[in-house]
Order: sequence, then structure tokens, then C-alpha cells
Amino acid sequence: MSDTRKISEGLNLMYVGNIIIIAAALCTLLALLMPFLVILTSLAIIIGGVVCLVGLVKLRNEHGDYMNALIACVLGIVFGLFSNGDSTFANFMSLANTICTLFETYFVIRGTNSFLRDRGCLTEVSMGDKAWRWQLISAVASVAAAVLAAVSLFAAPGLSIVLVLGVLGVSIAALVFYLSYLRAGVAALS
Repeated sequence: MSDTRKISEGLNLMYVGNIIIIAAALCTLLALLMPFLVILTSLAIIIGGVVCLVGLVKLRNEHGDYMNALIACVLGIVFGLFSNGDSTFANFMSLANTICTLFETYFVIRGTNSFLRDRGCLTEVSMGDKAWRWQLISAVASVAAAVLAAVSLFAAPGLSIVLVLGVLGVSIAALVFYLSYLRAGVAALS
């Protein structure tokens, strides 16, 4: 049996990293008004991502799903590096990044739920299932909004802004559910 204290510590690092990321996502709204915040937001997202990555590295040997999540995370980082720009290639890399992030979340939840079930923490398991559904909704909304924004950019530029803000709201809601799950998992496995 794996060391649940180590799992709890790794999940806690992922929780802290995601808190940093969600704070940066909220600052993105302010960055529209104050452009210098873009640099700070980007830095915060990088720091949050590194903290999450360290949490996954800590978890990788505890369950096979955590190793799969780590691989998906690393692939997502690589795809993310090539996703800047407006080219078709960049759009495909952005889609691949979204898919990797989705797989990473799926594997973290699946691995954590395995340990939570062993301890009889069924409430936390159901929280994980809800967090997974919200992450899936967020990913689908993100891809759909990107397609709609590309189509409507010329016809209705205002619609693109509404779509981006809507997806940001759904993404934040998905992160809140995921953070709640990570926090509950940390508490249950401590």
C-alpha cells in the first residue's frame, strides 16, 4: 500500500499550484485594463504550473495514473510552447495542449479516487467525478468557443469577446470544483 501522507503532500502541492493559476486567471480580466499585468499574470501561471508539476513528480510512483498524469502534463507543456500564434499549426498545438490538460486532470482524479475508495471516502470520490465533468465541459467549451470565435471574428467581433469571457468563467468554475476536490483529497488522505 502506498504512503497516503506522500499522496496528500503531492495533492497539496497541486492545490497550491492551481490556486496560483486561478488567481492569475482572475488577473487576466484586469490585464485587459492594465497591460503591464500580462507579464505578472504570465509569471504567476508559470510558477503555478511548476508547483503542480513538482506535485505530480512527487506522486508519480504512488499510482500508475499519476505517472500518466505527469506524462500528459509534460506533453501539454511541450504543445503549449508551440501554441502561440494564429497559424493552423499553433491552433492544433493549442488543441493538443487542451487535450493533454484534460488527460492530466482525468488521471489525477482517477488515481486519487482509487485511494479515496480504499479509505471509504465516497463523498470525496463523488466530488472528483463532479470535478471531472466540469473539466470536460470547460475543455469542450474552450474548443467550441475557439471555433466560433474564428468564424465570428469578421461577422461580429463583439461576440468573440463574449465567448472568451464565457469560456474564462466556465474554466474558473471548473478550477474551483477541481480545487475543492484536491483540498478534500488532501484532508481525507492526511
